Amino acid sequence: MGFFSSSNKETQEESSNTSAQKKVKAEPAVAVNRDMIKTPTGNVSVIKESFKVKATMEGKGSLIIGCDFEGDIKVEDTLFIEKGAKFSGTVNAKNVKVSGDFSGSIISTVTEVTQSGNFEGNIKTNKAFLGGTIGGTIVSIDSIEISSSGKVVTKECKSKQIKVEGKVEGRVVASELLEVTNSGVINGDIITKGIRTEQGGSIVGNIQTYDANIHDKDNNQQFNAQEVTPKADEIDPEIANLIKIKPDDMKKYARKEDKSIKRIPTDKM
Repeated sequence: MGFFSSSNKETQEESSNTSAQKKVKAEPAVAVNRDMIKTPTGNVSVIKESFKVKATMEGKGSLIIGCDFEGDIKVEDTLFIEKGAKFSGTVNAKNVKVSGDFSGSIISTVTEVTQSGNFEGNIKTNKAFLGGTIGGTIVSIDSIEISSSGKVVTKECKSKQIKVEGKVEGRVVASELLEVTNSGVINGDIITKGIRTEQGGSIVGNIQTYDANIHDKDNNQQFNAQEVTPKADEIDPEIANLIKIKPDDMKKYARKEDKSIKRIPTDKM
């Protein structure tokens, strides 16, 4: 009896496991949605494609632009530039989603350029998801993700973490981690603290180690050339020869203790 009882018990367990497996298989697969910013549905204003607008707008809700718009917009929630729409101006919003053509500047918490989007200008954001064609400067506090459909030509693309699945041409600065997947391509100078690449990924350019003391400074800061005087032994002999001064003679014209500059005599030029 014990044998048959055990067999019946095992049969029941197998039957139970088979039923559970059937239930799991019956569940539909969850589709992956690459849209990071959902199209707003509540408290939304819409400007249709039949309009051409030149204005400055400000509001508390969300705004969908489906027309040709020129001007500045500030909204507390989401601005959505639809596919086929054209926008020129400056945007300040919580979320900005571009599926049309955008020329100008964006300041936001989250910025997304979809596969159909074309962006030209400057982006300052916390998180950026780029799947379209982008030209300009992108500065994101937390992260930048460039999908496989993304094509970025940039003066600088800067964030803590940058993931490249598409193509980037220009300077890339990642203060924490740069990740290049098997479909990712970077052509340009790279500055990063850490780098992770998959087989098939491509990087063409110089790679430097990120230094916060150097690379966190404002890129547009202007330096006074008189504030730095090179040491004599740092002067390139070929350069010194071009200006008819020997490297050792540079000491004569270096900045004094009082920071005054002695001009090079004309007969030495």
